[in-house]
Amino acid sequence: MRIAVLGLEDFGFHLACTLSELGDDVMAVDRDADKVQEIMRHVGKAVVADVADREALKDLGIRHMDVVAVDVGERFETSVLLTHYLRELGIPRVLVKVANADQGKILNLIGASDVVQPERESAVKTAHLIHYSRSKLLDAMALGDGYFALTLRTPAGLVGRKVADLEWLDRYHVNLLAIRPAAEQSTPFVPDADYPLARDDVLVVVGEETKLIELHQKLK
Repeated sequence: MRIAVLGLEDFGFHLACTLSELGDDVMAVDRDADKVQEIMRHVGKAVVADVADREALKDLGIRHMDVVAVDVGERFETSVLLTHYLRELGIPRVLVKVANADQGKILNLIGASDVVQPERESAVKTAHLIHYSRSKLLDAMALGDGYFALTLRTPAGLVGRKVADLEWLDRYHVNLLAIRPAAEQSTPFVPDADYPLARDDVLVVVGEETKLIELHQKLK
């Protein structure tokens, strides 16, 4: 994909680098020459320009991008103007970093395809990992609207039980997406109903946060 990252604050910088590592064609733009110099070796194209300057963006060929991500720090007015302008240009997907939920709602109304609040999402994930540090929880990821994906090792009480016997999946409205078997160098797979859980299997489950907390308290 052709992706432009407008603004190289921490989120924008790492987003651009990671997308480039994944093989996307990335153009990074910022008015700070030092940031552009730093990212230059990590992306396909890095440009010093004011992302709020419509003519400058037009000259960079922004209208030909598949995705444009915006991270201009605390300049919310600039985020609003940029989102509106990018939508006018017909950019298929516009992702904007926001500081809070209210900003996200406004940008969604203006036309942002996605809004990201990384500080909140990171804090929520860290809180889960701290709270459950003595349990089987390995990782947690916020999916939005109160839903989470959790990665955990098989609780002791479930070892040897078949997936078909896990009545809590329905009771707590939890979906078991995949299992990575205990065997070394194994790959994750979608389990069938007859698969028996092993002690060190890693489970990936998705559900509403409140239900996952209830379930975790029951199973630990």
